[in-house]
Amino acid sequence: MVGAAYAAPDGPLALFKDRNFSGTSLSIVLLSFTAGGLLLALTQYLQFVLAYSPLKAGLALIPYAASAMLFNGIGATLGKKLADRTLIATGLVVIAGGFGILTQVTTDSGYGLLIAGLMVMGIGGGLAGPAAYTLLMQSVPAEHRGVGSAMNDTVQQTGAALSVAVLGSVLAAAYSAALPDSVPEAGRESIAETLALGPQFAAVARESFTDAMSIAMTTGLIGAAGGALVAVFVLPRRSAGAEPEVSLETERAG
Repeated sequence: MVGAAYAAPDGPLALFKDRNFSGTSLSIVLLSFTAGGLLLALTQYLQFVLAYSPLKAGLALIPYAASAMLFNGIGATLGKKLADRTLIATGLVVIAGGFGILTQVTTDSGYGLLIAGLMVMGIGGGLAGPAAYTLLMQSVPAEHRGVGSAMNDTVQQTGAALSVAVLGSVLAAAYSAALPDSVPEAGRESIAETLALGPQFAAVARESFTDAMSIAMTTGLIGAAGGALVAVFVLPRRSAGAEPEVSLETERAG
């Protein structure tokens, strides 16, 4: 029993020795990196800069979800004709373009530019997502498909958590740095705290936040572009329907 318990982790860990599995996992992490921190920043922009109510801010993001859902279907269809690597790299490049649009958002640009960037990102995620998730599962031997499904969820959650941690930290640090010295220390942690100091700080708070958001979006752009490079140079050329070539048992025997 002790030996069996000790050997159990070998299966999941051995998967990462497969370049296809580890490369696809990294691509999914970078793909998921576009979500959590992005929405954290944009909900603050909608509520504190554009003065949307929480409900209106949530509804304002529906076109992003609709775009992603529509192109998920298109991405799944294209996956039958194009190599997974091509779709993943293309989708991540499109996502990087969406981040590029969002770097141009200002206090005066309003909702139109923001949702344009989000819809572009939804298109990119829809193109890349089905291919990435399918390739990850195809990189797992048939006897370990349950492990592959669990790892699929794990790497997505890892990417989303990193997104909140990294983009959120960049946003907070850039916002604090962008505020003028006239803003008291009590109001430098977040735009909500700055606005709570009084209407005399409203304009500078909104301006500083959009400047900080531009820096955070640039960070996201770099992450998405990095993911595209991983897809091009690490992932296999084969289509999503290809079967994995190496099983874990074969690898252990070798």
